[in-house]
Amino acid sequence: MTGAIPKKDWMDVPAVFKPGNYCYPAKPSMVEYLSKSLPGKFGQPREWKVESDDWKLPENWQKIILDGLKERLEKFRSLRLFMDICVRCGACADKCHFFLGTGDPKNMPVLRAELLRSVYRHEYSKAGKVLKGLAGARELTFGVLKEWFMYAYQCTECRRCSVFCPTESTPQRSP
Repeated sequence: MTGAIPKKDWMDVPAVFKPGNYCYPAKPSMVEYLSKSLPGKFGQPREWKVESDDWKLPENWQKIILDGLKERLEKFRSLRLFMDICVRCGACADKCHFFLGTGDPKNMPVLRAELLRSVYRHEYSKAGKVLKGLAGARELTFGVLKEWFMYAYQCTECRRCSVFCPTESTPQRSP
């Protein structure tokens, strides 16, 4: 039923992979081919199944991701601004063809971005460190990584959401 109030908070609903609803990983042969032209960028080619709970991640995968996020937050002021600017008004929701097509709340641009913001709050905001879940903060877990994988690749970056966002300062909007 559309418009019904969800029974669980969005953070408590895990990503469920079913054939056809996620981006398939590259075959090891393609990764090998790319590794020859861009050495050091792709790691070791390996076979892995998205639907399994063993993605063959390195032991320190969380540190690798959080260090990468920290590096980008320090380098790009725009990323830090993006993490704090959304007022969660939902003006973008009915502009996203993936949300309209699936009806999945995590496909709303505002919530898709919130998947990353929740980890940002946990790691880099005072409110997130003190209030934790009350501030919308959550720890980077394998379940969160699975959500990132599923929902990031369902976005085609058409930017319709940004055209209708009241906090975006895009000159394309007509008065």
